[in-house]
Amino acid sequence: MKNLKTVVIAVLCAGLCVGYYYYLVHRDSGKEEAITEADMIITQDLDDSYPKTARGVVKFYNRILKCYYSQDYTEEQLEKMTAQARKLMDEELQEANSEAAYLAAVKEDISSYNEDKKTIYSISMDGSNEVLYKTIQGRECAYVDVTYSMKGKKNAGRSNQTYILRKDDGGRWRILDFYQ
Repeated sequence: MKNLKTVVIAVLCAGLCVGYYYYLVHRDSGKEEAITEADMIITQDLDDSYPKTARGVVKFYNRILKCYYSQDYTEEQLEKMTAQARKLMDEELQEANSEAAYLAAVKEDISSYNEDKKTIYSISMDGSNEVLYKTIQGRECAYVDVTYSMKGKKNAGRSNQTYILRKDDGGRWRILDFYQ
C-alpha cells in the first residue's frame, strides 16, 4: 500500500512537470509571426539610422536587391522596399528614375530573373580599405565594387558592378550611379 502511494505521487509529479513544460513551450505559439527579410528592410528607419559609410549604403542596397530576387513578399512590401532603395539614391539618380519608373524597372528585372530561374546566391563587396575615394567637382565620391554570384536554370556566373556614391549636403553617402 505504501509503495502504491509513492508510485501514484511520483506519476502525478511527473505529469505536472510534463504539463508545465508543455505550457511553457506553447504559451507564446501563434502570437508571434516570423519577421521576414522584406519586413526588416521596410522597417529600417533610414532617417534615424542611415548607414554611415559608402560601403554600408551599398551593403544595405544589396540586401534589398537580394530580397527582390529571392524572397516572397506582397506587392505592398515590394513598393515599400523600392521606396527604401530610392532613399539611398542621390537626388540626380532619383530625378532620372521616378518612383513609378523605378518600380516598373524592378518588376521587369524580377520577372526576367524568374523566367531564367536565376538567384543571387552570393554577394561580395570591397573591404572598407579597398573603397576608392575621389573629389569630383568639389564633391566627395566613393567607388565600391561588388561581385554577384548567380545561378540559373541554364548556367551560373558572376557579375561585377561598381557603385558610385556621392556625399549629399547632410554628409550622407548616396548612390549616384553604377556600371558593370
